[in-house]
Amino acid sequence: MSPTTEGPDANMTARMAEPPWEGWLLQLEQRLASEGVMPSRVVVVLPYAQMMAEGRRAWAARHPSGLSPRFETTRNWAAALGPFVPSGDDLTGDMARDSLVAAALLDRVAGRRADRSLHPLLVSRLVEMARQIAPLAAARPPGERAAWAQSLMADLVPSSQTLQWEGLLASLALTWAGHSAYPTDALWAPVAEPGVVADLLIVIPGFQEDPLTQALLNRWGSRGDQVVATLPPRSPVASAEIMLHACADVHDEAERAAACVLAHLQAGRRPVALVATDRLLTRQVTALLAGRGLVLVDETGWRLSTTHAAAKVLALLRAASPRASLDDVLDLLKAGDAWPQRLVDRLESAARRHGIASWSSARAHPTLSQLLPEGFSSLLEALQPSRSLDRWLAALREGLRQCGWDGWFAGDAAGQQLWEVLRLGEGRSQELCGLQGHHPGGEERSPTWSLAAFTGWVRQVLESVNFTPDAAARPDVVVLPMAQLLGRPFGAVVAAGCDEIRLPASPELPGQWTAGQREQLGLPARDTLALAALRAWQHLLTHPSIDILWRTQEQTEQILPAPWLRPMVEREAGAAVAAPDPRAMKVVQREPAGPPACSAADLLPSSLSASAYQDLRDCPYRFMALRQWRLKEDEELDDTPDKRDMGLWLHAVLGRFHEERRDRRHPDEPDDQRLDRIAREEAQARGLWAMDGSGSPGFLPFLAAWPTLRQGYLSWLGQYEASPERPVFGQAEASLSSRVGRWRLVGQLDRIDVLESSSDGTRMVIDYKTEPRDKTRARVSEPLEDTQLAFYAALVDPQGTGAVRGAYLSIQDSASGKGVDGPTRLFEQTELARARDALLQALPAEMDRIAQGHVMLPLGEGRVCEYCAARGLCRKDFWEPQA
Repeated sequence: MSPTTEGPDANMTARMAEPPWEGWLLQLEQRLASEGVMPSRVVVVLPYAQMMAEGRRAWAARHPSGLSPRFETTRNWAAALGPFVPSGDDLTGDMARDSLVAAALLDRVAGRRADRSLHPLLVSRLVEMARQIAPLAAARPPGERAAWAQSLMADLVPSSQTLQWEGLLASLALTWAGHSAYPTDALWAPVAEPGVVADLLIVIPGFQEDPLTQALLNRWGSRGDQVVATLPPRSPVASAEIMLHACADVHDEAERAAACVLAHLQAGRRPVALVATDRLLTRQVTALLAGRGLVLVDETGWRLSTTHAAAKVLALLRAASPRASLDDVLDLLKAGDAWPQRLVDRLESAARRHGIASWSSARAHPTLSQLLPEGFSSLLEALQPSRSLDRWLAALREGLRQCGWDGWFAGDAAGQQLWEVLRLGEGRSQELCGLQGHHPGGEERSPTWSLAAFTGWVRQVLESVNFTPDAAARPDVVVLPMAQLLGRPFGAVVAAGCDEIRLPASPELPGQWTAGQREQLGLPARDTLALAALRAWQHLLTHPSIDILWRTQEQTEQILPAPWLRPMVEREAGAAVAAPDPRAMKVVQREPAGPPACSAADLLPSSLSASAYQDLRDCPYRFMALRQWRLKEDEELDDTPDKRDMGLWLHAVLGRFHEERRDRRHPDEPDDQRLDRIAREEAQARGLWAMDGSGSPGFLPFLAAWPTLRQGYLSWLGQYEASPERPVFGQAEASLSSRVGRWRLVGQLDRIDVLESSSDGTRMVIDYKTEPRDKTRARVSEPLEDTQLAFYAALVDPQGTGAVRGAYLSIQDSASGKGVDGPTRLFEQTELARARDALLQALPAEMDRIAQGHVMLPLGEGRVCEYCAARGLCRKDFWEPQA
């Protein structure tokens, strides 16, 4: 279903929701006539800026010629009278300033009494509490504001010592709000006195009383008036078409809401109002509508921190942290425009291949360090020293320029807003310099900030600012709060999220103020907020075409419709009816799926490893997908070590240990101390643990088990080297290759020892295993099923002289290796020669069949399929039984 591009039909205007402008303007005209005041000498104060254009349009429809009253909000009217420039410690609503002022106030009053770890929380709560009472303070004339705050102080602050921090925040918030200037203070100036700019002040109220407009009415006295609400006392109105949609879950609700919007647009009812009762649900609905070519305006906006501009800034600051992960750095490299993507891809591929997850380890790694873009490390290091706030902003601006974004922010609407709120322009940081030395980062009072404190401040500022894109002239869909439906014509309304959780009859009181404090301050009580919400709901139901949606289940829990909606659902009151599903159903012909039958004779691998041949034996289709088509899973770059990371670390530790013993390096160092030293060095090189004790917490269990594992290995090693075969270490991580017919075999062997007791120089191939011991034992119980040691024997002894033996060395800590087996045990494959001969005979024949184009069927079963990277490709989970 797609919306039509034609305009509304002839009856559309009649069916549009009739805003209450007719009743409001009639009252205004009567007052003008009784007072003898010209319309141009009247200011009409509105609750929302979006109503200003509607008011002018409604007046022009009734009075096509002549002058018009001024339709203003208090903020817009004050701005027209004169600009507002905050000074000193004024509460501005700008988190960049307010957080600094709040931190300074806390430092002055609390000093060192406050726990520094609680400092960011205290700053955030102080700003929140002060902003909540700012409208009450702004409703007092500037000269009376401080006295108002002082009169409330004694009764507002709790005297209990157990509530000392609550009392401190309350007193600071009240003092701050009571001694601040506000943008609307121009309305208290002589230029805004009755009879100067206007002779009559008319207030059109919203659903909730505004303290400032009520105070202005008191100031204007007989020259001020408030229109009487013309909303119906009960709803829904008889003419309304209310469709009720009970949805199964949030996804069903989002899809149905989007379908309702499209249905209204297709019927010519535009614009459609999409009421935002649940922000997450609304984002899902707008995402479903985004690909339909609609003109959509979101008046609720979204956090500036969620925009692409904020992501770029935070990516740079995260990557600059000394504890940054390699993922953080790769995110910056991929987002930046200054570095070739092919170079970034090579760096990421090498990091995954070597299992490097931390940025510090990547810089120290000999391979990865060579792949870093020139000057990139210097860019990040330049952002690590502490400095003053103005220098931080200059450094951030320079860092963004080096990332190639210097022109990007100027061309992006959110980027321009971010540039302004963070004061990144030249000379703009001077506005904050007077507040430098007090910051919300939780550190001691100091003129310099650390990178962590600056990053926290940036994040806090971006989280506090809403970004609202420029509105289109004629939108198809408008996303808005329910209360802002007032005074605006819409062709239809879609209200989703109308359940008892998201639309309660008694909303929660916002902020930290208690009910008693709210009453003393004059903040709206719970009953007042509930009444305002009910009035907004009643006004919603006056629209002629309404879809109301709610979900009946959330996270397996049953939920009910909103309390105001429940009677309509139970009795289908008035014109409300249960609506059919508005989504258009599409019938798809069911096609049975069966196992794929493919071949790839022209994509033969150039070489075979033991794991590749094991794939062929486990499942031919898996071999084709992973080895012939080369569809390879990327390794995760995870800071939390897993068993694979521990296995690689242990292999590297044992390899270095035996090489140092063979070469007689550090001859006086005992074996246990040598192993400990090598283990620490390898852990640091791989980013698992550092010499100062920092590192991934996931490494702690392995670190705790290391002493037992080390002693178990050394105990086994002493017995092994004292055996009659007199084994001597030969090589670690040996890379070998050989040929079987026309096929090349390759492999990297953990360890090769030489048995000095043998006359023919027999070698012992040892493969380290940290897997469960039962699995290792099962490997050697069936010689012809064990591919790995047979393959290694073919590499070491391709001619089949028999001078090779093979074994798995199971290494575990005491918890998993206790009992008669001991922590370390060798499992030798006693029939290695037979297994190798069978492999040398089978491998060429199997590869020749692949070269001839034989079908590669998905024959895997059991655990082979459970952990197969190609399972989604063969689609085994969707095969039809009969197929």
